[in-house]
Amino acid sequence: MSMKYSIKIFSIFGIPVELHFSFLLLIMAIYLVALFNFIPGVDIVVAVLITLLFIAVVLHELAHSYVAQRYGIEIERIVLLPIGGISAMKELPQDPRQELRIALVGPLTNLVIAAILYPVYLFIIGSLSPSLNFLMYNFILLNLLLGAFNLLPAFPMDGGRVLRSFLAERMNFIKATELAASIGKQLAIIMAIVGIFFNPFLILIAIFVYMGADQESRTVLISKLLEGVKVKDIMTKDVKTVLPTDTVDEVLKTMFKYKHMGYPVYQGEKLQGIVTFHDLSSIPADKKNTTVEQFMTREVLVSNPEEEVTSILEKLNINNIGRLPVIDDNELVGIISKTDIMKALEIRRSIIG
Repeated sequence: MSMKYSIKIFSIFGIPVELHFSFLLLIMAIYLVALFNFIPGVDIVVAVLITLLFIAVVLHELAHSYVAQRYGIEIERIVLLPIGGISAMKELPQDPRQELRIALVGPLTNLVIAAILYPVYLFIIGSLSPSLNFLMYNFILLNLLLGAFNLLPAFPMDGGRVLRSFLAERMNFIKATELAASIGKQLAIIMAIVGIFFNPFLILIAIFVYMGADQESRTVLISKLLEGVKVKDIMTKDVKTVLPTDTVDEVLKTMFKYKHMGYPVYQGEKLQGIVTFHDLSSIPADKKNTTVEQFMTREVLVSNPEEEVTSILEKLNINNIGRLPVIDDNELVGIISKTDIMKALEIRRSIIG
């Protein structure tokens, strides 16, 4: 799993902790508002409280990660978002009971923090300054809210994973995910409607919940359907190539004839580059006799036949490209595209039903 637009801030237990730019912007905005007194009531104490919330979220995600590691699941990173955090696991728990424990430990951590601090707060109340009393009371309250909010039965909250673990005991994992995601989306719609009449902030939360449920459903569907599938299983083996000396006009005609939008540029048993319809479509008519080597991409990402298709899809998405040449022992043996992957998904989905 990758998370775009996030920066690493530190590591703990070998796990990188990253801050999503939206969370970073939120914290920066709050401190700016506090320092320059743009909004009455939002002062430096409130800004510090937001920082404490950040700490609570980190502890929440570390609890998830610790239990996951105990089950032998590798954690790639922890990413902090405005509505919480995400522990990016390299694989999903195979046992629904494991997922249940991993999901529950996060909210439980926040509730335990609140339960421990509340008696302490009652004991020292009045002996601290008003600012410290305010911070402690609201930090306790935030942990309660964070724990309760994450128990909502909707992705990306932990309650969605709790719901899926319950459903997965009674149906296959994909159907359990789809049903849990559907329930999460319906909850988001209800939350948005309530937000229209009572609190517009609920609409923003509803959007995050809806998008999170949809992304979780698609991610799980893809990872499960493509589990164990390798590039060699679905790649196109009969690869049509073009020469670097072919003209733009000749290559465009080849594209329209064979209905493929990208071709490896191959010469002398060596991959020279790759050329796509996007590279050539905007070239003026008076340059159509120019050779494609002037427009091809020379630094080409490649795959190999033994690579997992899930990692190929991630590579395609991250680099915003449509296809990868498949190289084995320095020889072009195939090409794999998003179209190939989508066809494989459709076939495997129809088999599962």
